Amino acid sequence: MNDLAPAGARSEWRAGWPLVLTSAVGCGFAATHAVTLGSYIGPLTREFGWAREQITTCLFFGALGTIFLTPFLGRVLDRFGARRIALVGVPAYAFSHALFGFAGPSITSWYLVWGILAILCMGISPVAWSMAVASRFDRNRGLALAIVLAGMSVNTAIMPYLSVQMIDAYGWRVSYWATALLVLVVAWPLTWAFFYDARDLERGISATQEEAITAPSLPGRTLAEAIRSTLFWRIALCMALVGGAYSAIYIHFQPLMTDAGIDPAQAALLAGIIGPISFASRIVTGLLLDRFPAPIIAAVAFALPIVSCFLLRGFDGNLVVAGVAIAFTAIAAGTEIDMMAYLASRYFGMKSFGVIYGCIFSTHTILWATMPPLAGKIFDRTGSYDGALLLFAAMLAGGVLLAATLGRYPEFDAEKAHA
Repeated sequence: MNDLAPAGARSEWRAGWPLVLTSAVGCGFAATHAVTLGSYIGPLTREFGWAREQITTCLFFGALGTIFLTPFLGRVLDRFGARRIALVGVPAYAFSHALFGFAGPSITSWYLVWGILAILCMGISPVAWSMAVASRFDRNRGLALAIVLAGMSVNTAIMPYLSVQMIDAYGWRVSYWATALLVLVVAWPLTWAFFYDARDLERGISATQEEAITAPSLPGRTLAEAIRSTLFWRIALCMALVGGAYSAIYIHFQPLMTDAGIDPAQAALLAGIIGPISFASRIVTGLLLDRFPAPIIAAVAFALPIVSCFLLRGFDGNLVVAGVAIAFTAIAAGTEIDMMAYLASRYFGMKSFGVIYGCIFSTHTILWATMPPLAGKIFDRTGSYDGALLLFAAMLAGGVLLAATLGRYPEFDAEKAHA
């Protein structure tokens, strides 16, 4: 542990629990466009005749903005604090999500909306929410980040099923518009009332002078120091391999189920299993991270979806097999983004956390965006996901090996934080 810790663990929670709650809500909504995509593949194919590869290629177009802009977002967050960015980011994300309802009939319009979203969603990125919480928590950082990112698990459990119900009742366009409104009316008021990171407190933005006085200094590495180390690239590659495999498995899980004869609503419920299980996994992971080395936890969690890949090869519609496969995938999902934020803060400190985390997140996004369309291409050409699942198992194995090599956390000198 470094010297970033405040007076005690209880003081972190007394001052910071509203921030954690708000960040959990905001971070949960940040994943809405991705976790609900599987619910829209069927309706879009029926209405416009788009192939699965065409539809899921949107992730690549949308990710281009994320890949190139997230490091810039990190620098902005490091300089101005997360609050100012999130207050603009929440309504911007809601607006871009509403634009999905106007897509079609040309596939180009679909890609254009995803490109717009990739730019406008920057302010609601997990980078912003995680940075704010990591800056104010040290002794309980693992658990605090886990709760924040568990918001994504809650969203994953609720939104796919809710989207299917809205699509069935009102159509896919109204479903997108209703979701955008939900983001705006829930997340923005909470952000306005409670979202303050350590730099906000140091500037005296907080309503209480006491919190501003106790705001921690921010020691750690600069971006230049980080990228010169092999540690940075091992973490980035590990997260990219795991994220790419997970995103493809999740995005194509519902189509894989319906191909085997499972009802779409039942397939959505099965996919929703990932929400509560990843939620529990995140909380357990957070507790473990505050007590045990992160590389061991990461290696174990990232190994489980390898089993899922082999269970889903040649899938014949067995609900028990489907449940076990998605459960193992959910455990990794409950660890992946949490681990990325935690590793960045522990191995490189908080001095340039925003931009360092942003660069790791951008690397992760490259495979996160390219693997689902690759899986769609393999399916469209072979009529099966078996080849894709074998590839994803190999990627996950690589992530496990990289996680196991990370080693002990460095120590940072708080007195040099402002040097």
